[in-house]
Amino acid sequence: MKYKFFFVVIVLLPFLSCKNDETQKNETATIPEDLYVIPSDSIPERTRASALNLEEYQLFIDTTKTSKFYENLVSEVSLESKDQSKAIYRFIELKKYNDRFVIYKPCSGKVPRYYISKEKIVTKGNLENIEYPLKDFMLSAGNRVLFKDEQGVSLGLKEINEQVVQLKYPKLNHSVYLTSVENLRNFEMMINNCLGEKVREFDKFQE
Repeated sequence: MKYKFFFVVIVLLPFLSCKNDETQKNETATIPEDLYVIPSDSIPERTRASALNLEEYQLFIDTTKTSKFYENLVSEVSLESKDQSKAIYRFIELKKYNDRFVIYKPCSGKVPRYYISKEKIVTKGNLENIEYPLKDFMLSAGNRVLFKDEQGVSLGLKEINEQVVQLKYPKLNHSVYLTSVENLRNFEMMINNCLGEKVREFDKFQE
């Protein structure tokens, strides 16, 4: 009997091992490769926000400049400006799309804003708010304004046209287009209306 039991165990082990492998394969197969529910190459439609069902996912360019998205942004900026009384510049970020500048309302976070004083640059609206201390230094030359931070790293503003400037600061990892917060209604807004879903951000902007 002792040997017969040993034989049965030996025979069953490969079967049990195969069954576990199959279970693991099935569990692995149920994990989605992409957790985002909307592809990044969606084409935004230019339309009025009121013409769309905003209870569903929408990627669109709001042409009205009077929708709730604009009103919310104006309210946010108005409240922030009171706290940023020392700011020399109050900017909102723009994106370049089809050779035009637009405001981009992301799925995650808010439209980024930048407040620059002689003491610091404050960034708001992203997934986190960050402050970068600056020296009491400002130099204006032609269409450029230059600041320096405490480590001597330059922060430059270059005028692109009457309403748009480009901010270059190595600590931001990339240059950004900006306009004064007072100009925000002069630009159309691309809105990634994701309703809390995990949606990939639109990434077809021009540098």
